[in-house]
Amino acid sequence: MAAATNTAAVCASTSLPATRSMRTGVLIHPTTATSGRLLILPHPQTLIPTYYLACPSSSELYELSTLQDSKHDRTWMISQLNQVISSGQLDILSRIDARFIVVSLLHSVLDDGKYRSRDDLFEQAAQKLYSRRKEELYSAIPELKKGGDEDDAEQQEWSDVVTFGNLDLVKTALEDVADVQDLPNAEQAYRLSLSKTFHLLDRKHTLLSQHSTFAQTPNTLGRTFERSWPHESDPSPYLSTENDEEHDCKDAAKLRSQIAAEIIATYLPAKLAAEYFAHLGLNDK
Repeated sequence: MAAATNTAAVCASTSLPATRSMRTGVLIHPTTATSGRLLILPHPQTLIPTYYLACPSSSELYELSTLQDSKHDRTWMISQLNQVISSGQLDILSRIDARFIVVSLLHSVLDDGKYRSRDDLFEQAAQKLYSRRKEELYSAIPELKKGGDEDDAEQQEWSDVVTFGNLDLVKTALEDVADVQDLPNAEQAYRLSLSKTFHLLDRKHTLLSQHSTFAQTPNTLGRTFERSWPHESDPSPYLSTENDEEHDCKDAAKLRSQIAAEIIATYLPAKLAAEYFAHLGLNDK
């Protein structure tokens, strides 16, 4: 179930004065994502800072994405609220598997194969990521380096990464994708396990590449399938809910497998995505 919320409603209800920094728009979110803490975390594929909502009540993580037209203002009608939002952007909260972020940190940031305790893992990742982002910023804007050293004395880590590591859902995520080693102090240490990670990705890929999955999503997966169909024949029979796997063809199954793998790869570091495509015997585009 999903709900729509007017992002300007809080300002209106509290009679706050309008400012240029206020965002007017519509937020579409699952009904389970109504409260929590916003974190800025590295995106699993690009490591670019991205907003995520951590909901302790549901033990879920949601990614915040924004659709905004740079050329034209959009107007949104929210029927359930009986409101029209003018000149607003569309924000969407969608659930993301926290294990993708954990895998990305272990593979892209802490790639030396060493075992680390949970605290050390996320603290060291936060420090390395902060250092990388700082160097990238200084490289892009050299003028910032002049006063940057003084500011660095106050913060030397990406603090939200540490906060993320302390979430309850992260411990389970670590156990699903990492080798675990017991320590003498009754704690545990972790390092990335490719076998566990590929097993997790295989389960997702199997479900996503099924004929029924494509047939039930004609506007997304189905449309991608039609655009990518390599033959001049009509691909619609392979997207029909009336057909099943027994009436499938080899090319249709291969195309669904390729599309499913490409979707999964959007949440994997590039190097790991290439390894996973090789694991599946597919071409990495």
